[in-house]
Amino acid sequence: MFHLRHGPLLLAAICLHTIVILEFALMAISTLTAPNVPETAFAGSPNALESYFRRLTGGAVVPWNLTTLGGLLALVLLWAAWFHGTWASWGELTADCGREMYVPSVLLHGKTLYKDIWYPYGPLGPYWNSLLYGMFGVHLTVLYWAGSLSALGCAIFLYRTGMRLSAAMAGWTAGAAVLFQAFHPSLFSFPLPYSYACVYGLLVSCLLFWLVVHAATSRNVAWIFGAGIAAAAALLLKLEFGMACYLTLGLLIAARGFQQRSWKSVAQDVGACLPGVVACGMVITWMISLRGAEFLTQENLMSWPGTFFMRTYGKFWLAETGFTISGPILADAAKRLLVFLALLQGLHMFLSSRRPERRTMLLRGALFVLALGYIFIYLTWFKQLCAVFFPQDMVFYVGVATLAAWWHFLRRPESRNALAVALLLSLSTLLAFRITFKLLPVDFPVFYDGPAILCFLLLMRSLIPASGHSKRFVQVSEVALCLACLAAPALYSREVLEAKPRPAWLTTERGSIRVPKQTAENYWAAMEFMKEKNALGEAVLSIPEDTSLYFLSGVDCPTRVYAFTPGMLAPGKMTDDLIQQIEQRRVRYLIWSNRIFPEYNVLRFGVDFDQTFGNYLVSHYRRVASVTPSSPHYWEWNAYIWERIPDREAR
Repeated sequence: MFHLRHGPLLLAAICLHTIVILEFALMAISTLTAPNVPETAFAGSPNALESYFRRLTGGAVVPWNLTTLGGLLALVLLWAAWFHGTWASWGELTADCGREMYVPSVLLHGKTLYKDIWYPYGPLGPYWNSLLYGMFGVHLTVLYWAGSLSALGCAIFLYRTGMRLSAAMAGWTAGAAVLFQAFHPSLFSFPLPYSYACVYGLLVSCLLFWLVVHAATSRNVAWIFGAGIAAAAALLLKLEFGMACYLTLGLLIAARGFQQRSWKSVAQDVGACLPGVVACGMVITWMISLRGAEFLTQENLMSWPGTFFMRTYGKFWLAETGFTISGPILADAAKRLLVFLALLQGLHMFLSSRRPERRTMLLRGALFVLALGYIFIYLTWFKQLCAVFFPQDMVFYVGVATLAAWWHFLRRPESRNALAVALLLSLSTLLAFRITFKLLPVDFPVFYDGPAILCFLLLMRSLIPASGHSKRFVQVSEVALCLACLAAPALYSREVLEAKPRPAWLTTERGSIRVPKQTAENYWAAMEFMKEKNALGEAVLSIPEDTSLYFLSGVDCPTRVYAFTPGMLAPGKMTDDLIQQIEQRRVRYLIWSNRIFPEYNVLRFGVDFDQTFGNYLVSHYRRVASVTPSSPHYWEWNAYIWERIPDREAR
């Protein structure tokens, strides 16, 4: 069982979540309104699609009342329980989380991003965290609060967007799903992620989500101005977030001009976006002025097209994170689609008050039974749950619906919320394109799936049969749909927490974090060694990664590049500059950990990758001792001390 800061708090948190969810569901059943739009048959009627979109885009804005305020309180309680219950159990010391701790701290001390310190994403994230360090102190707690509050902000904006579209329960569910996923004990968490650019990028995207709904239903140019600022912030955080936001913003401006049949409207909206564009232009100009565009893209932004990383490891890395198209992947997606459609049409038929003719009903019933048999025989319980209510190909389904939504908007541009729905579907698809066929409530997708979940629920709730049923039936069905969708991230989060115990505290002057016991002992020994040698004026370099050692010990890395993951160090000029910097700084010691890199399809630093740099280190340093006398299991973190060979011996 996962050990918490205060004993049985996890059990109490789970009970609290259940009570809050049920309470909000009951309030929703009793008070929330549902669109009252006549339903046509699920299939076969020439007006079925038109009727479906009338339900999807109909309904009034849900106002603030006791029900919706209760939903907001439920999200805050959910956030507080998981934040408190999993305190300091996030992140990975060895991996990228160390970079996110360390880089803002050296910026605070006067170094310049990119020129003096390597960084792979936009500048807004590290400079914002550096500002927080300056205001509240250089401490892990600052990062914990920044990331966790961002998760809460995402949940609230998703909830507010759902309220705006008469789908408060769907918005609440999407927000709650983000919160359940936000506190996993891994580098894919919000309080201590592998990249705060992703955390802040999702927050800004959810803000844009909310702004777009208002801008699509109002002629007030202030909403466009806000959306322009949000898109600019996204671009300065991470390229993929910025591109998704700016493409959506472009669609919004073009669609508003189409609605109003006015080039003046387009010019006015473009003018409202100019401040954000100018700000981006100024920042990008500064970035290039540091040492040129080639230095910026080839020796910092490793995921930029054409870099050494993308040429060498990009294909495998993208496949691991879900962005790859191949025959087997498409075949698996097609199989899941058939199962999804068979289950969906069967559920719709059983819930509908209208019954098709006997032969059609038998055929549809047989398809439903076959799909049920398949998932019960071949899928685990978790995948059974996800087959309909949290499908792995959710982003693909939203993407297909995006095309239909734009078709509906072009036919009915005056339809209420038609533009808003089309834009939300577009933003969700653009934002999560990298996980088109791999949306799971864990790991990399948790930074992208919140808007997609809301859009999926919007699409699904509009399929609930309304004709011949009371409003209460429709509302109960919607609550059941939302709870079934939420069950996937909720149950998976519980399993992840129980499977990754962290019994030991690693406590330093810069904060505390829970880790395995052996890791705590070895890390403490490594940090003490670094502080001792730093006090004597002797430089220590950590390889191949473990940047958190610098942050937690309060010792700066002696080189611009502070970690050496596959593809990070480009051969040629970048490698030569690094070696020259080591020689100039007279780095005396290395802390060489047993970190391997199966996630990049290579294992050993200096052997399977970065051979030139590895050969230099082996020829100029020798292993002298382990950081601790005890030898841990091979899967636990350990490191050795290497000392520079004196020049007279090297010769």
